[in-house]
Amino acid sequence: MLATLALLGRRLAKGFWLGEIGAGVMLGVATSLFVTVATMPVALAGLWWDRRYGLSKEGYLDFVAGQWGAILARTATVAIVVAVVMSLAKRWPRRWWAVAAPLFVGVGVVFVVVGALLAPIGTHPLRDPRITPAVDRLKHREGVSGVKIRVEKRSDETPALNAETTGVGPTTVVILWDTLFKSRLSDDAIEFVTAHELGHAARRHIWKGLAWGVLITLPLTFLLTEATRRRGGLHRAEVVPFALLVVFVLSLLAAPLENVISRRYESEADWLALQATRDPRAGREAFRGFTRVDLAQPNPPGWAYIVFDNHPTVMQRLAMVDAWVRNRSRAGSPGGS
Repeated sequence: MLATLALLGRRLAKGFWLGEIGAGVMLGVATSLFVTVATMPVALAGLWWDRRYGLSKEGYLDFVAGQWGAILARTATVAIVVAVVMSLAKRWPRRWWAVAAPLFVGVGVVFVVVGALLAPIGTHPLRDPRITPAVDRLKHREGVSGVKIRVEKRSDETPALNAETTGVGPTTVVILWDTLFKSRLSDDAIEFVTAHELGHAARRHIWKGLAWGVLITLPLTFLLTEATRRRGGLHRAEVVPFALLVVFVLSLLAAPLENVISRRYESEADWLALQATRDPRAGREAFRGFTRVDLAQPNPPGWAYIVFDNHPTVMQRLAMVDAWVRNRSRAGSPGGS
């Protein structure tokens, strides 16, 4: 689809009488919408798969209706980015990437902060009388006493177990899905999952991820500049569909590197959770729960691991627990097994 639109860019651009930038924005928006429509069957197939194996309770009509907000947000983002980039490319045809890349990262920081401020909407504080005191001790132990812990209701949509950390500085918040409390996980395993998320906050993984974003975005934006320059430059409307194709290809090529970085930080958070809870049994239970409830593949094929997995495999995480126990044993410290 993107390749076809890239080939038809010149013809399509002639259909818009809105000036170069206006036509480019319209082409960008149209391309984004065409791709969304073309990939909707794949998304519906994914929903069918999740429903078949009990990972989703969402109906097909509700799923399609729920996509409109994301489509509108994506369309608006594409329109703004295309307008900004075309303006920069018009003024600095060969060096616009040096201005655009840090600008994109800055916008990313804004999105992280705004997302963290909005994330607690519809959630509630951690109320479990057995877990709350333990989590408070974990926060103190990991040096993140100011991090907020919220619980989000997701059990109406899925039984899957999940949690996330978002925000930077004082906006940092940990969101626990209520499915953790409705599953057969023990309190210790839930505390371990929480300790993992607090580990992300303790080691400032969001900030580090943004820094990696700068290092990755700079060369990719330079390559986009060079690729589109050979087509006449990104200040020309007809080049916009081709530019989106290049962005897609570069994103695919960058995904394995981004996954390596993500897996590194997820592993570090796992280790910190073991250090904070000193409970390898809880770690094993939590990791096995991802296989039992989320149906995560314990040891996926190598190609799938490289291309898709941004977390260590379940087998790798269990091996880390064993390594932690051996490390404690060598140090002469007591630890469960």
